Amino acid sequence: MSVFKYLFFALLFLVIAFFAYGFFFLEDKVQVSRSITIDRPANKVFKAVNSMHHFNKWSPWAQFDPKANYEFKGPEYGVGSFMSWAGNEEVGSGKQTIIESKPNEMVKAELYFDGRGDDPSWATYQLKDMGDKTELSWIFDVDFNGDILGRYFGMMMDGKLGPQYETGLKNLKTLVESQPVYDFSGFNMENAESQNILYVSASGNTNEDMSPILRDAYAKITEFMMANNIQFGGMPLAITRSWENSIWEFDAAIPVDLTSIEGDTGEVQLGQTYAGKVVKYIQKGSYDQGEASYALLDAYIEENELQRNGNPWEVYANDPASVPEAEILTYIYQPIK
Repeated sequence: MSVFKYLFFALLFLVIAFFAYGFFFLEDKVQVSRSITIDRPANKVFKAVNSMHHFNKWSPWAQFDPKANYEFKGPEYGVGSFMSWAGNEEVGSGKQTIIESKPNEMVKAELYFDGRGDDPSWATYQLKDMGDKTELSWIFDVDFNGDILGRYFGMMMDGKLGPQYETGLKNLKTLVESQPVYDFSGFNMENAESQNILYVSASGNTNEDMSPILRDAYAKITEFMMANNIQFGGMPLAITRSWENSIWEFDAAIPVDLTSIEGDTGEVQLGQTYAGKVVKYIQKGSYDQGEASYALLDAYIEENELQRNGNPWEVYANDPASVPEAEILTYIYQPIK
């Protein structure tokens, strides 16, 4: 019996020592942090980490269980962006939500892992703007709130979680650096004022020469203006109604200083342009750049997370017959919310 007594007291001593060491020497609060430098400006990196909806594009755990279930809620970007997951033992289950977001500086997410009760953890993405490069730190913080077993688990967290963070940051670097870099120097946002216009609706295939269609539409307007002694109120413009399958449906228009017209006007109609917030792009050079310019406009709107608010239009700001091709100016406007 004495042998069992010694074993009992020895085990009791080990248990007491285990909990005493955990209580007096181990910390409740544990942090794991890894950093990487990404060869892209801070706004590109910020967009990549400012969304739970796109987390799996670079997550180090996404490949561990292709059959894992994910649910996404809330806004696509920023505070409230939410994801939950349930997978195998490697992936586990839980949820995370962005609770703080400072453009190009920091994103903080709150995480709940199933099995840890109501105690949250936090993942913070800290960005350091270095011009054309960004230093990104991925920081995980947890507070075990006196849980002795949790404190011992915390001793191993850097060794277990750190390599996953390193993999995730490398994935993110590859993802962001694979994205094209655009020159948005010709863009700005402003408030457009409404203009009264005379317009003619037309359409044509953009794979063919649109010049005759445009000339015919503007000729109808100018003939009507001359017949009714109506003065020009600005440079010609074209409002896009639809652009699908290379078919451009548009209104060719000329600003005028009148508010009403009477009698039979034929194809010529009186209307107004949009008034409000717009993105403006200044296209310089040949009109043939149009398709590329609108693709660049799409990229600008996506990059800045803007929402369209109507049909775009373009103003032909100078006479192509009186300036070299390189100096032709076209102002492209896209209404936004």
